[in-house]
Amino acid sequence: MDNKVKVCLIGSGFVGKKHAAAYRNQSDAKLQVVCDTNEDSAKLVAEEYGFERVETNWYKAVVAEDVDLVCVCVPNNLHFEIVSEAIKHRKHISCEKPLGLNSSESEKLVLLAKEKGIVADCCYNIIRIPAITYAKKIISSGDLGKIVCFRGKYDNDRLADPNITFEWRMLKKNSIGGSLCDLAINILAVSQFLVGDIVSVCGMTDIIHLKRKDSNGNLIDVENDDIAQFICSYQNGAMGYISSNRVAPGSKQDMQFEIQFTKGAIRFSMERMNEIQIYKSGENGFSTVISDKQGWFCIGYEELKTLDAQVMLNNIKNKACPDTDFRFATKIDYVIESALESAIKRTWINVKSYSL
Repeated sequence: MDNKVKVCLIGSGFVGKKHAAAYRNQSDAKLQVVCDTNEDSAKLVAEEYGFERVETNWYKAVVAEDVDLVCVCVPNNLHFEIVSEAIKHRKHISCEKPLGLNSSESEKLVLLAKEKGIVADCCYNIIRIPAITYAKKIISSGDLGKIVCFRGKYDNDRLADPNITFEWRMLKKNSIGGSLCDLAINILAVSQFLVGDIVSVCGMTDIIHLKRKDSNGNLIDVENDDIAQFICSYQNGAMGYISSNRVAPGSKQDMQFEIQFTKGAIRFSMERMNEIQIYKSGENGFSTVISDKQGWFCIGYEELKTLDAQVMLNNIKNKACPDTDFRFATKIDYVIESALESAIKRTWINVKSYSL
């Protein structure tokens, strides 16, 4: 009897390929179907990674009886419809972030997943970085005392050149936030995982390159933020600062954070993913840790996807709730929407309390 989890991949682009590679490496998973409106692209992925078949109609793919897990790797505005239909047919879900186009969509998906009793995960695999899970253990031990302040940023220069072609993600109908929904969303996941819920924000945003040319040479208005930043307060009394910049010259994957405590501090940079710096009161400076007893050095982006796949499959096997479930994702949606509202109104905004 074949007890392998049969995987359906929706979207054969860059991120879809990372999911394919991650699940191909799992002994208890089987790559069943890859779906994309671009049939040639889907066929290439099927051939490279070993999917059983190809589909161009996402509905047929997700409702198929020989599918257990649906990985959703398409633009943000398509998530809700696909995920909803997959859940209705009792498929487990691994959805790329953000979960919905807005918190209203995400809330509906939370309730639907709960009703159907499936394992539903949003791919905030950034928290799978072993150095960050190590930081979680240090924080939970209480050795560094009370959390006082979180400061985090995520800068990237992929769009720094104003001649870069206009992308779907620059329209609000596809993504309500720009750098907020593409970059800051990751540092928010780390913040929520390590520090807890944010309860109020005061932010500002800016568009640096107001227009970009599409593939046909037409100038198109950029509608969402190139740069975003906000100060915030946490439920536990800590204060924070979070920023993101998708047009930052020289920054590749420059996600950094520092957490200050009453008895020490923790620093991390994703461009040095295998290191974490820890300071304890009374020492002469920060100490760099490159491994714990699990030997977690030499970790990269693809390994994070593999770790995420392992966690997802274990959760399905054990019928366990993911630590980055749809509720986790919805809380992040609340913060992003509050930051955008604050930037427009130029004032503090209370973040909606999660009550589902």
